[in-house]
Amino acid sequence: MTSNRLAKNLKINRISAVWIIPIITLIIGVWMVYAHFADQGVRITLLASDANGIIAGKTVIKSRNVDVGIIDSVTLSADYQQVILKGQIYKNMEPLLKNDSVFWVVKPQIGREGISGLGTLLSGVYIELIPGNEKSHFDDKPFNLSDNPPLAGPNVQGIRINLNSTQSDVIPRGAPVMFRGFTVGYVEISDFDINARQMKYQLFIPKPYDVLVTDNVRFWKEGGINFSLSPRGANLEIPSLEVLLSGGISFDVPTGSKFGIPAKSLATYQLYEDKNAIQDSQYTHYHEFLLFFTDSISGLSVGAPVEYRGIRLGTVSKVPFYTPEMLKSLSVLSYNIPVLIRIEPGRLTEVSKEPIDLTSLIIKEQQVGLRASLKSINFLTGSLYVDLDFYPEVKDDKIDSTKTEFGYDTIATISTGLSQIQLKLIQTLDNFNQLPLNKTVTEFNQSLSEIKQLVNSLNKITASKDMQNLPQDMKKTLASINATLEGLQPGSTFNNQLNTDLKKFESLMDQLTPLLNTLNDKSNALIFAAPTKADPQPKAKGN
Repeated sequence: MTSNRLAKNLKINRISAVWIIPIITLIIGVWMVYAHFADQGVRITLLASDANGIIAGKTVIKSRNVDVGIIDSVTLSADYQQVILKGQIYKNMEPLLKNDSVFWVVKPQIGREGISGLGTLLSGVYIELIPGNEKSHFDDKPFNLSDNPPLAGPNVQGIRINLNSTQSDVIPRGAPVMFRGFTVGYVEISDFDINARQMKYQLFIPKPYDVLVTDNVRFWKEGGINFSLSPRGANLEIPSLEVLLSGGISFDVPTGSKFGIPAKSLATYQLYEDKNAIQDSQYTHYHEFLLFFTDSISGLSVGAPVEYRGIRLGTVSKVPFYTPEMLKSLSVLSYNIPVLIRIEPGRLTEVSKEPIDLTSLIIKEQQVGLRASLKSINFLTGSLYVDLDFYPEVKDDKIDSTKTEFGYDTIATISTGLSQIQLKLIQTLDNFNQLPLNKTVTEFNQSLSEIKQLVNSLNKITASKDMQNLPQDMKKTLASINATLEGLQPGSTFNNQLNTDLKKFESLMDQLTPLLNTLNDKSNALIFAAPTKADPQPKAKGN
């Protein structure tokens, strides 16, 4: 009985020893599987336009040059329009992954700041991860993989502003955004909106400069050399080399304005052509007047000032200005050229704190001689502006200044300034050209011949016997007259000098004739170059 129990125990022990190794192996396998999945980290999906240089199982994900993950799958999307990259972020690097994290491919590039990514020539491209700033946990959404590094990481605080531009020039991504010449941000996105047919820009201005952006600031384009001529003289502005090469954007409040309330994020503004344009943008309240000029409007452009004795009152709106209604009653080649101007009362806020009704004042003062005329801003450029002033000689109390034409209030005009000077000069030269100079010279030559004959007759008289019997005083008088006449006859010094002066005068008139003809053709040829005429062509015989 005892021997049977002993045999049974030995049998059980032998069976337990055999199963120990498989059990241990199973436990190790389970632990290895668990450890593999436990250390696998977070799975991520990246969407890219192409997979240039990216290799599954080799391309790593880095953050600050530290490996934080790896790409293990590269495939095409179902519609074959995108590349789908799948990988993982290591377990201990999970806090780097947020919904606003940014991924981009690091490769050799030549950009605005020089050459970057040269190290990838030997190691191959890799993917850079910039940690996000959101407090919410990652929700397993796909990320976009960019080809360019972001200009600002998601953890950089600041304000983003949208700009709309109808200008043809394009400001590239990365161009500086400046405030009074100091760089405070950059262009983050530069894109063309096909539907709106205009450029769209997104600017990023980091802290602490974001407080400079208020609701009443204006943005304008920088770049290029700006040379201007004004009554104050010449002005030359040369930007920095960076702005000169790639352009930039500046912003500020218009002169005389105070900063408003802080702007909201992603607020939309208009991009203006230059700094001068932002000054006009603040005058949104205006009244339009229609002017009819009989003078040439060459040199008058949109944006030209409307002034009263040097005080800016408004702006030229359209040159020339025609509506369908006007074209029915007026010809384009009409004697009067219509111009539309804007009178902007807001320009007088610095002169008077009390509001001024400029519209009623201009309409009323026309009865006492207020008129509009064209005057030159600069004789070198030929630019014109509209000048308002009083002319007592055209005062008319009975003029109906309240009369409107084609739905617009009007301001009576007068020809003055450069056009009147040109007209008087042309009239003077025309009168000078019409003088009978050739006839005068011929008659003068005939008079000299008659004087010669008279001198010969006097010589015969003085040589006669009767003349010898005249009193001595008479002889002296006649001798004196004879000497004077001999000085006027041909061959004398006075006669030769007079003939020489007349020939010079004729030569001068021959030289002035082309000038007079040119001024008749183009009245302002003394200031601007006259058009070159074609050489005359000989006609064939019989034509």
